[in-house]
Amino acid sequence: MDNPEINNRTAGDRDADPRQKVIAAAWRVICRDGLTAASLRTIAAEMGATTGLVTRYYPEKHALMLAALEQAAALLCDNITNGAANSTGMARIEATVHAALPVTPERLSAWRVWLAFIGELPSAQELGVAHAAFPARLRQILVQGLREAQRDGRISSKAYPPQLADMLVNQIIGLGMRGVIDPLRYPAEKLPALIAPLFSRLLD
Repeated sequence: MDNPEINNRTAGDRDADPRQKVIAAAWRVICRDGLTAASLRTIAAEMGATTGLVTRYYPEKHALMLAALEQAAALLCDNITNGAANSTGMARIEATVHAALPVTPERLSAWRVWLAFIGELPSAQELGVAHAAFPARLRQILVQGLREAQRDGRISSKAYPPQLADMLVNQIIGLGMRGVIDPLRYPAEKLPALIAPLFSRLLD
């Protein structure tokens, strides 16, 4: 699916270090054409370069795909970490959820790359570890916020924060996936409202 935010080479991409230029090209190919199409040759063509330039920094596809996935997971982790930084309790939970959803072009690209690797995980341990970084960090922040909310009396003292966090992580990832796969039905501007009923369930 064409997307001008992905297809256009930005000034930041042009000014980036060579490895980052290769990863940025890999992201564009993955987002536009899928993981299967992301060969070293097609990524080089996306850059307007030779395959030899790509292999100078990433001699084989696995290393480049791992770098692309790690960067996508790191971007998503940074977003939720920064989003939660100045809040506590329920406010931390809400800020984290909103920061996790693919509601900006940059986050949408990261989500597309992150989701593209799901089918590859059973065959590559390194990819599995990199892929797990985002939901693991999301769960960690949510558990912290839920424990704070429990101390504040906002949620039941009988609730088990890790279990509630697992529920939220599953819902966030499911909704984020729908936003990536079916943006007409689940447009970015509507995603926060679709997750809102979860907060009322936490307070029951």
